[in-house]
Amino acid sequence: MCRTTYDRGDVLERRTRSASPTERVGDADRERAASRLSDAYARGYLDDRELETRLAAAMSAQTQADLASLGRDLPREQPTRRSGRGARIGLQAHLASYVGVMALLVAIWLSVGLTAGSWYPWPVWPALGMGVGVVRHLLHWHGAPHQIR
Repeated sequence: MCRTTYDRGDVLERRTRSASPTERVGDADRERAASRLSDAYARGYLDDRELETRLAAAMSAQTQADLASLGRDLPREQPTRRSGRGARIGLQAHLASYVGVMALLVAIWLSVGLTAGSWYPWPVWPALGMGVGVVRHLLHWHGAPHQIR
């Protein structure tokens, strides 16, 4: 089996330092620029002709400066948090699935306990495991800090 390995230090260094305008770009950089241009087109910032022109320029770009000039006049997309009704529905679905699974597991535990006489409280382990996700979702929904370091 062939496995490619990467030096993690080099990857982190490339992400943290700012790219020089004269630094050469690769296919992945060109694809990211093309994706951003396509997103701008989908949001209505570019028309058909502008998109074609900028995509052609992105695919033939040689340096970071070439790519930067293509999107300089486009607004930066801000990440949005799900809020309001959508977030509430997601949380309700998560809680409902948790309660449903736990009810099923307790029913199985009771039936095994009554028929076989084995009363070890094993449903507590899935309850704790799944409960971590529910608590995390609840904290995120209520806006508590949720950075994991």
